[in-house]
Amino acid sequence: MRYQRIQGACIALILVLLVACGTPAAEPTPAPPAATAEPTPVPATATPLPEPTPAPKGRFEGGDITSQALADNLIGDPNKRRFDVYLPPGYDDGDERYPVVYVLHGWRGSYTDFSKMGPKLKSLMAEGKAQPMILVFVDGANTFWGSWYRSSPTIGDYEGYITRELVDLVDSAYRTLPNPESRGITGCSMGGEGAIHLAFKYPDVYGVAAPVEGIYDYDLEDDSWPRWEEGRAAYEGEPEAPFRGVPWLVVWYTGGAAIAAPNPDRPPLYLDMPFEIVDGEGQIVPDVYDKIVALAPKHEVHDYLDQPVRLRGLLIVQQQKNVPLQVASGRKFDQLLTDLDVEHEYLELDAEHCDDSWYGPVLEFMSDHLAH
Repeated sequence: MRYQRIQGACIALILVLLVACGTPAAEPTPAPPAATAEPTPVPATATPLPEPTPAPKGRFEGGDITSQALADNLIGDPNKRRFDVYLPPGYDDGDERYPVVYVLHGWRGSYTDFSKMGPKLKSLMAEGKAQPMILVFVDGANTFWGSWYRSSPTIGDYEGYITRELVDLVDSAYRTLPNPESRGITGCSMGGEGAIHLAFKYPDVYGVAAPVEGIYDYDLEDDSWPRWEEGRAAYEGEPEAPFRGVPWLVVWYTGGAAIAAPNPDRPPLYLDMPFEIVDGEGQIVPDVYDKIVALAPKHEVHDYLDQPVRLRGLLIVQQQKNVPLQVASGRKFDQLLTDLDVEHEYLELDAEHCDDSWYGPVLEFMSDHLAH
């Protein structure tokens, strides 16, 4: 009984303690972590770069001229001629006036042949090696595969067409510096001979000249140009235009005779032939030979010195990989100018005939000597 009373008292005591202490609280359920909001994306920002200023561009323009000087030529060549003009970078952005360089093409060539001079000028300007200039590319072609930029009743007055009419048209249509101090002339091969001829004859029109690869003497006896014999040997009778299948030297000298020995009474070519057939073989006609030889630039130096106007600059350029006889001709002409105290510069380039090696030296020379 006693054991049961003690057991009951213990149970009662335990109950009292439980009531006093309370039922243990259950472990609280942890609250889920607050969701972290995704940041609102902020658009990337950057200071925009300024638009690059476009590099100034040069450009070509084509034109045509109806020449009164070439009208009524006996051979019937057209007197309406095309030409190209290269306007340098910056031309379209202001009102500045520019020097002009006239560019003459070679025999059997076209006024477009040397058009890469335009981009070359732009490149030199970017390098600080040349100042801006206008370039004019001239048409000097004709029935005889080239006019040599001279005048006769047979072919027309190419000198007047270029030095008066074309120069006047360019000066009126473009912002040029219309004076000889700011006007130059250049060209290669036939164009080189045309450049020195026009510069020597018209120094009041062209103040600076840079002929390239010209032949400066035409003498049979001169080692620089002995091809008269080749022309004579190839001659088989008077040729007919347009000279298909005719040896080129025969056409070459026939074209020279059209300038040196025009003959209105001898159609259809209206000239005295430089060759004739004698005993079945071609022979040189002495009178016509003399007239053609007299056209050589070396004979024009004294006429140039007899007048009071002098060129501001003269550069003679020969390219060494072409016909060695042409280089010899250039060297002799250089010596002649030196002997006569004609102020000039002489340059030989290691290049092929009329390739573009001469563009840079000639354009730099023009830039240095023309008045800007």
